[in-house]
Amino acid sequence: MDFKVLIAESAIADLKEIVGFVAQDDATAAIRLGNKLVDRALTLRTFPERFPFHDESRSLRKMPLAPFLVFYTCDDAAHVVNVIHFWHGARQSPQF
Repeated sequence: MDFKVLIAESAIADLKEIVGFVAQDDATAAIRLGNKLVDRALTLRTFPERFPFHDESRSLRKMPLAPFLVFYTCDDAAHVVNVIHFWHGARQSPQF
């Protein structure tokens, strides 16, 4: 059974910031990047545990999509993945 993927407001805010930054130079590339990040996050509906923990004590995982990271949690019982942040890997880790 597939998981439901939910994208948190914090992740949407990150996505807007990323796309807005890239759009300053190339609006078409910004849209492609935004779509690529969302599409990749939606792949978490199958086997979301395939990526390593970023913080095991909080069940926080990270999925790489170079140079970005997608931070998320997985609720096995409810079959829900919560995408918390889209983050550029060169930046200091976000506050959770």
